[in-house]
Amino acid sequence: MLTHVHIRNFRSFVDAQTTLRPFTLVLGANGSGKSNFLKFFQATSQKCNDRTVNGQVVSAIPVVFWTKHLKHLGAPFSADLGFTGNKVTKLAHHVDSQNRQWLALTQPIPWQATQLSIYNPSPDRIAAEEAPSSSPTVQGDGSGTAQVLDALKTGDREDLFDKIEDSFRTYVPEVEKLSLRTQENKKQIQIREKGLPALPATELSEGTRLILCLLTILHQEKPPPIVLLEDIDRGLHPRLFEYVAPLIRRIAQDHDINIIATTHNPYLVDYFREDKAAVVLVEKENGESRLIPLPDRLKETTYSDADAEDMPLGQLWFSGLIGGTPRAINPQKKPA
Repeated sequence: MLTHVHIRNFRSFVDAQTTLRPFTLVLGANGSGKSNFLKFFQATSQKCNDRTVNGQVVSAIPVVFWTKHLKHLGAPFSADLGFTGNKVTKLAHHVDSQNRQWLALTQPIPWQATQLSIYNPSPDRIAAEEAPSSSPTVQGDGSGTAQVLDALKTGDREDLFDKIEDSFRTYVPEVEKLSLRTQENKKQIQIREKGLPALPATELSEGTRLILCLLTILHQEKPPPIVLLEDIDRGLHPRLFEYVAPLIRRIAQDHDINIIATTHNPYLVDYFREDKAAVVLVEKENGESRLIPLPDRLKETTYSDADAEDMPLGQLWFSGLIGGTPRAINPQKKPA
């Protein structure tokens, strides 16, 4: 499992590092670099090739999806990835004889050639009819959800389908049964609610579809080694976070994977009070993004209000006292 990352010269990150937990929550203002943080892991998931570096054959990643910081176009890329057991994989910038750029790996990484997706599901894609697939997976836009559910239900992992259905009923108590209907050789998710006939997923609220997609991503038979979630709070009722946060944390630990999610919702942050090390702030100054583990920021924060330290964690963040929020806007100042 990934425990630490150090990024040098990738997009808005010039030199940034942070610790990570099984389930890490990433906070920051719009444009601070949260999405770039997720894109870093996606960029490292390309297929490796054997390259000769300093006379040795090593695995290397092409830097097709690596974009340098605009102020440091002449500087090399590099990164360090720390894993449990004090294992470290270094990604070193290398230019071959044909002037092609690579990142040479000192050790393999678990998600090599996995092609990690950044999940930002579309409710319409989740509800769409889909042809069955022999090797289904949930895509970044939510497509594939019906295919995965169908494969679990009709294959030999009905236990995973049952876990999804049980969790789904917990979060949406009106649901009695989750199933799939077949229409013209395609599958579509359908739900039966209490007192109602079965309804196709197109008739469900966007939040209900997003919950089901999230549960399917996490309960896939072979979830990716890192699950990257953009705006995890989108469409979810704040009360659900009381159940969602512990569930995601437990799934990450049980599957020995990392789940990294961005959010703007202070109610979700509240459920990390007992695991502050799982919260990372992203801040940008002079065009450069920084990663700040929340415990580090709390140590250096002085409170002018004696009660501030006892605030709910989400309120403390939302108030701006610990950073990771937009700069205060003067309502008297007219826009340019």
